[in-house]
This record gives sequence, C-alpha cells and structure tokens, in this order.
Amino acid sequence: MRDILRLSITLALVGILSASLLTYIHGVTAPIIAERQEAEYRQALELFFPDFDSFESEQQDGDYFDLIYDSSGNLIGIMSTIQQQGYDGYITYNLAVDGEGVILGLLIISHSETPGIGDIITTDSFKEQFIGKSYEDPITAGEDVDIVSGATVSTSAMISSVRRVAGVIAEKYLGQEKDIIDIAAIPDGIYQGSAPGLAGPLTVVVEVAGGVIVSIEVLEHSETPTYFIESYPLIPERIIAEQQLDVDTETGATLSAESIVDAVRAALSGALEEEGGGE
Repeated sequence: MRDILRLSITLALVGILSASLLTYIHGVTAPIIAERQEAEYRQALELFFPDFDSFESEQQDGDYFDLIYDSSGNLIGIMSTIQQQGYDGYITYNLAVDGEGVILGLLIISHSETPGIGDIITTDSFKEQFIGKSYEDPITAGEDVDIVSGATVSTSAMISSVRRVAGVIAEKYLGQEKDIIDIAAIPDGIYQGSAPGLAGPLTVVVEVAGGVIVSIEVLEHSETPTYFIESYPLIPERIIAEQQLDVDTETGATLSAESIVDAVRAALSGALEEEGGGE
C-alpha cells in the first residue's frame, strides 16, 4: 500500500513538473515564433507589393484579408490568409491579388498533405499556374489549372479555394457587384446549369413553378462522395426554403456546397437570358 502511494505521488509530481516545463518553454518560444512569422509575412508583402507601406486587416467568414496601401494611401492589393481542407488536414496559404483583381502569387504556409504526392501544391510549377488569372477567369480544375494524378483532392481543393477567394476579394474589396437573380421573374420550366466542382463540372437541374424554385437535382458531379454527402441535399433544401442563392454554404464540404449554388445560379441566369429578361 505504501509503495502504491509513493508511486502515485511520484507520478503526480512528474506530471506537474512536466506541465510546468512545457508551459515555460511555450512562454519562451511563442514570442520568438510569432516574431519570425511576422517577419516572413512582411517579406512576402514586400515581394508581391514592392510599393507596400501599410495594411489593414479584416475578417470575412473565417478568412483573413489584409488591404495593402502604398505611401499615398492608395489600395494596391489584397493579401488573404486562407485555411482550406485538403486530403489529410488543413492547408493554410496566402493569396496575393493586385488592385485589379489579378493574382500575383500564392504561398503555402503550412499543410499535412502526403509527402511526394499531395505536397505538389507547394511546388512552383503548380503555384505559378494561378499567376495572372483573376476573378473574371473560370480557374477551372483540369483546364485552367492542372489536376495532378495521385493528388486529385489536394490540387482540386486548392484550385476551388483560390477561385472562391478571388471572387470574395473582387466582391468585398474591389467593387465587383454580385449578381442578384429575381427568381419570381423566371418563367415556369426546368433548367440546367453547370459550374466548376472540385474535380470537374457539377451539373444541376432546377425546376421553377409559380415564381419559386420547387426542386433542385444534381445530375452530374466528380466530387469526393464522402464530402459531397455533406452538401447534398442540404444546400438545395436551403435554397428552396429561402428562395434565394445567398444561403449559408458552411457544411462539411463547403467547396462542393458553393459549386451547387454556382450551378443553380448558372441555370437560372440561362433561363433569364433565354427569355430576354434581366436581373
């Protein structure tokens, strides 16, 4: 009994000492790590924005955006810090965009993708494919930017994420107006539309009756089934319930959710164009 008590006390003391040591080490190293990260970030800003003088930080739905200004106070670009689900964890990256919405560069900050396969997202040959593209470009996986065999999820996730972020920047900070579709103005009918998905086109069929959307069906997609099930039929249900496209796309597969919304938007926009209607 005495030995058990002695052992328990010893283990407790070791645990307390270990916790105290870890706390001390963290307290010492955390400021050093933060200082190094800040220095590296400022170097990245100076690389992409040679006229960089100051920046202001904002947050949009969990993403971070730094508005970059020159010494005269002119907005010269946006640097975003994004966390995107990859194949084996989150990918954190910076996307630099100039004042016209053109992508200047992409930096991978951290990831846990498979070495020798998924980590191809860190190579210059992959990242350079985005440079020069803007929110006006489709940035389609397999067409505008290559999907890498064996690393389909990693590369497709980055492509879709960059496309989304470029659009957010254009809308929130560069004055690009978001299309508003008047569903009540759409004639009764069944309409088909497509949008880029993670690994290929995602196609939907939308039925409109009496000025409201009554059904949305996904005809074709190349999404990862385990992720896609998180968005479908959740997103169609939200669109039908709210009768608008500006719905919450936060799911276990946000990029797939956004692709569904974009495909529905394409279907409804096509319906309006066929009838010569407007927004």
